[in-house]
Amino acid sequence: MHGIKRIVVFCVMTAILPPLLIITPLYLKNSVFADVTYPVYESDVIALQEGVSSIFCESLSIRMNTSFNAFQLQGTPTPSTKRRHIRLKKSMILPDDTLEYWGFYLLNGSSVKLRVCSRWEGSRILVVRGEKNLKTCGLLEHNYEKYGAKFDVDHHLVKVTYERAAEELGLVDIDNNTDNVGQEVLDNNEEIDIYIRKKIEKGKARLRKVTDKENLENKRNIRKRHSFPSRSQHVYKKNRRNIEELDVHVQHGGNARNQTDTLNDESKSVSSFETGLLTCYDGQILLTQGFSPSRKCSEVDYLEKAGHMITTHDVETDGYYYYIFYSDNDFVKNEIHAIFDIYKPTYQYTQSLKLNECVNQTDCTFPMGIMSDEMVIVEIPMKDGIDHDNDDTNYIVSTCHPRMSVYMIFPILVLLLILGCAFL
Repeated sequence: MHGIKRIVVFCVMTAILPPLLIITPLYLKNSVFADVTYPVYESDVIALQEGVSSIFCESLSIRMNTSFNAFQLQGTPTPSTKRRHIRLKKSMILPDDTLEYWGFYLLNGSSVKLRVCSRWEGSRILVVRGEKNLKTCGLLEHNYEKYGAKFDVDHHLVKVTYERAAEELGLVDIDNNTDNVGQEVLDNNEEIDIYIRKKIEKGKARLRKVTDKENLENKRNIRKRHSFPSRSQHVYKKNRRNIEELDVHVQHGGNARNQTDTLNDESKSVSSFETGLLTCYDGQILLTQGFSPSRKCSEVDYLEKAGHMITTHDVETDGYYYYIFYSDNDFVKNEIHAIFDIYKPTYQYTQSLKLNECVNQTDCTFPMGIMSDEMVIVEIPMKDGIDHDNDDTNYIVSTCHPRMSVYMIFPILVLLLILGCAFL
């Protein structure tokens, strides 16, 4: 038995442990601590924590195609009492049973106000809390059983109000909504479940009414076009998307004026596509809301001139939040415009916490002490004010430079194992 044990130990020390000690550092260098790419947007403040270790990284390099500010801190920074205001203007054209969404990682203390309007009937918005990657549940094949969707526990933090005809631009006091004309707030889960269930049960009947009405209007429009051939035709643009930054905090709003009783009733119809959405995000819904159409909603500036619905979202839990716009109109592509006012929390960088910093640079390197609690924070500065209409996505690449004194332990252990075999 003694001889068998020696053979087993010998095999382990020569055939198993040496390959493990050789593969482990290669795996750490090329997989665990490989280069990490972060998508960033103007005014973002992010902590570089993925692919970084004070044990295996001797230094951390950061590079980006535009300038940024970076700070190496001792410990975790404290939140500031001031918040940064970002305004995002978005426009989209949605065919029937299609959607577009924007996702935001929102921190506790963020606030979002969203104003939105649509040109035609059938536009709605759905606000959900989800994971880093939004699930779609195969929404192109929306053959789900219809039932009432459950809301997220924080759904009461999203409120819908109707503001006056004009609102002064600039910073908005999020806590002061007392001057609004009215307010629509769903107070508890039971009322919300009943509300959604009734909408789904009456969906088919109301959808048929809308279909009949639209068919009648289309026939009248056809007769008019034949009677007046010189009249200019409406041309609908194809899928114009102004995708903008993914920032903390968003507001939801819509045009609530000029809404007749007929629109109030029939615009609530729920198609199988909407049923699929409610089913897919069951238990994660913060808000589901329709907004009445307006022929004047042809550009995003309309939201700054006329009375409209405005949604306020106060974030109390860090997480990923998605604002999903979709259309249920079988006859025309729906034109939707939205303005997000995002109020982002910032951090205080006291001199006692700062170890190193680089300002307005495109490439910088920070040394890292072994077994330390150092953290690197990156700020993306604003370019031209707070109004944005285009996609301003950039990418930061962080590189962990290996601490060779730690990695050399692995080949040294291999040599010691080989030498140990001589004493078996």
